[in-house]
Amino acid sequence: MGAAELYLKWDIIFWMKQMEHKERVVLKIPNFIDNLNYFMILFLIIGYILFSKKFSKLNINFLGIPFYVTETIVILIIALYLYKIIFVNSGKLIIKNPLKIEFFLFYFVFFISLISGFFLYSDCIYILRQSALYYYSIFYFLIILIFSNIRNFSKVRFIFILFFIFSNIVAFLFIFNVLGIIDIGNTGFLDASYFYISILLLIELVYLTYLRQKVFIAIFLTNIFILSVVIILYNVSGNWVALLIAIMLFCIFFIVIPKIKTNLKRFGAIIFITTLCMLVLISIIFVYKPFLLFGTKEEVLSFFNILTGKSSAAINARWRLITWRDMIFEVFKRPMLGYGFGKKFISQTTLNLGWTTGLKEGWVEAHNFCLSFLYRSGFLGLSVFFLVIGSFLNKVMRFLKICKEEEIKIIIVSLLLCIIYILALGLFEVVLEVPYHSFFLWIFMGLVVVIMNFYNEKFVVC
Repeated sequence: MGAAELYLKWDIIFWMKQMEHKERVVLKIPNFIDNLNYFMILFLIIGYILFSKKFSKLNINFLGIPFYVTETIVILIIALYLYKIIFVNSGKLIIKNPLKIEFFLFYFVFFISLISGFFLYSDCIYILRQSALYYYSIFYFLIILIFSNIRNFSKVRFIFILFFIFSNIVAFLFIFNVLGIIDIGNTGFLDASYFYISILLLIELVYLTYLRQKVFIAIFLTNIFILSVVIILYNVSGNWVALLIAIMLFCIFFIVIPKIKTNLKRFGAIIFITTLCMLVLISIIFVYKPFLLFGTKEEVLSFFNILTGKSSAAINARWRLITWRDMIFEVFKRPMLGYGFGKKFISQTTLNLGWTTGLKEGWVEAHNFCLSFLYRSGFLGLSVFFLVIGSFLNKVMRFLKICKEEEIKIIIVSLLLCIIYILALGLFEVVLEVPYHSFFLWIFMGLVVVIMNFYNEKFVVC
């Protein structure tokens, strides 16, 4: 072999090695982007659980424009995926979303409300703030993208583990604060923590119906008992109702669909035992430290004397009922498409009766996602939202009928129960409009779709 031929052979070998290296680099880039975005989602989950409202309201102003943590991370994730589409995937990005038509209609109504808002109203920041009712749903798609190359459940399990650890941290911090061991004061540090504790409670209830090892059963029962006590002492009556609705619907779902084998007797026994233990503990607290239950007593009584009660809970309930009534009157003036984003609402009746809530800001939230959709997007907006949720639930229930993997069923049922709880809470609290609540609705829905896609590819296609 001549020198020229030898050099040519070396050049070819060198070129092939370079191409192989570039190919490996190109293959690593998508995984790096997915992992980076996954850790940003984990950062949001930990931040919300630990700091809730304080975390989401942390913002940086640049040229008068506020950059909130949630929105900033969304922009970063989208930017990384745009890079992936343009430079790595040659313009291709597959999202395995079973709700294509439903979300197309959802965003079509969103676009109409947004455009009408910019035409009719001048406060652009407030318009964008109100549009959060729709745009936080972007997390549904981001979760599907991040987990698009899922090979096992390790990343999904890790989210559950994080939820268990950090929700328990805030639960014990709340207990220590109540007992006077630590003093959080008026920092607002634990303002919305009942939300995450309630989600963990529901997840553990589902897992407990499937557990067999006595050690884990004992740990979960103890933890459920502690979480239940914390939820009661948080004194948020709307949260109690939402939990009750979620648990009742859970039982109804699995009675109506007999093909889904779930240990309902065991689930009922767990609820009964936990409730009995809580009543015993509350009785003991009532005897030795009755002041701890003063707020709980007010919340319970507010269910029965909303119209005449003088407790803060009863007064707050009356304010919401009057606000809802006034908002419904406004909705019927523009029932089909609503007022768009940007129109500020405040109940004139509540102002006339002496309430000053929202007077400084010039607006109040509805504390009911149905009224929020009706006011901003009319009956069309609310109908499309229910179409998305209804189609999602229908597909999930059909999937559960054919699913034969127990772990997959446990995860999906627990996430489904949490989704029902969040929607139920949205009937009494501001949920879909704020990131520290809405974020979890959409990522839970995204995780369910990811798991269904994983099962279909692994067990059905193969």
